[in-house]
Amino acid sequence: MSVVSNRGALLTLYGYTVLRGVGRSGFMILFPLYILSIGYRTSDLGEIAMIASGLMILVLPLFGYLVDHGYAAEVMFLSGLFMGGSLIIPVLNNSYPLLVVSYMISMLSLMVWSPSRNRIVGYIVTEKYMGRIYSLFIILFNLTRSLTSFTIGRTTYIGYGTLMIIIGIISLIGSFLTYVALLLSYRERSSRTTGWTGILDGYKAMISFPKSLLPLIVFSLMDSFAWRLWFPLLNSYFKEYRGLTDPEIGDYNTLMGLSMMFTAYGAGHITDLIKPLKALMIYEVIGAIGLVLLQFDYPLLMASSIFLGFSIAFWVSAYNTLITTLLGPHMVGRLRALTDSARSLAGIPSPYIGGLLMTINPVLTFILSISLMIASITPLAKLSGKISWG
Repeated sequence: MSVVSNRGALLTLYGYTVLRGVGRSGFMILFPLYILSIGYRTSDLGEIAMIASGLMILVLPLFGYLVDHGYAAEVMFLSGLFMGGSLIIPVLNNSYPLLVVSYMISMLSLMVWSPSRNRIVGYIVTEKYMGRIYSLFIILFNLTRSLTSFTIGRTTYIGYGTLMIIIGIISLIGSFLTYVALLLSYRERSSRTTGWTGILDGYKAMISFPKSLLPLIVFSLMDSFAWRLWFPLLNSYFKEYRGLTDPEIGDYNTLMGLSMMFTAYGAGHITDLIKPLKALMIYEVIGAIGLVLLQFDYPLLMASSIFLGFSIAFWVSAYNTLITTLLGPHMVGRLRALTDSARSLAGIPSPYIGGLLMTINPVLTFILSISLMIASITPLAKLSGKISWG
């Protein structure tokens, strides 16, 4: 049996991943620096992220429903529009409400891209090799992410807003081209049906799910809360609290991206060998080590980016493999919406709390995050006893 049944669709997804590496890196670096430049602080970014998370969770189940009912290509197209819009909107109008909207659609772009891609991958890739296929997405994403981060760090002299507009336009054009390519290469197996009853079921799934999935939900809550205490604030934290220059911030993000890129295939291969739950446990431990190193000065500060990149590489391959195979590709939209809703729910207060703790002492934010990372291994261990991998 062939590893991939539709190489045209897979190549299109790879191309779109390159585009997302540019857009995502652009937002993660430029948006925090941009709002600092117009008078906000890192704690304000935490507040913006909190409000954006609360708004996003209201619409996330709708996209999960659409993915499961044959609209994966359309949802992927929207994720690209959201990515481009999140970069352009705050430059055109930097009012506080639109900064929140910008952050919300950036998060939405990240969240809805995954289930739409996972559904397509679930139908065209053999399960045995899925971890390695996902690792190739990580490699491509982080290759362009690293190049973009390095370039941004050395071109901010032309203005944060100018760079955001340029990257936003690239994202919009690339999204249109990707959608056309998917229409030519990929056809959904299921019928395209929609209805209010089905949509409401997507929302009900947020609170009514099999008890066997409870450990996964608990892990999603703990893991998201731990990482979102600091991750959305990281670049502004470097600028405000650690005094790093724009090139140094760019270099840190470049190293993190390179770490993800060079360790991705190994992480995917390990995921296929030891199964995704054990890989997720490894991810938490490596991430905790990275946060410990982050508290030191050079060169350990920069070394932390390598550990965090490796940790994220494990998460992407392991988490996506688990979500795609746990209930099958036909349910990936609903399951991803369920877990992402849990992650988003935890992410509502998390960056705000992290920002407030930083105003007291930044170390407090990272101590709390490390504690939760290690504790989140417990529900994963409980979930492993409920799953038979064959």
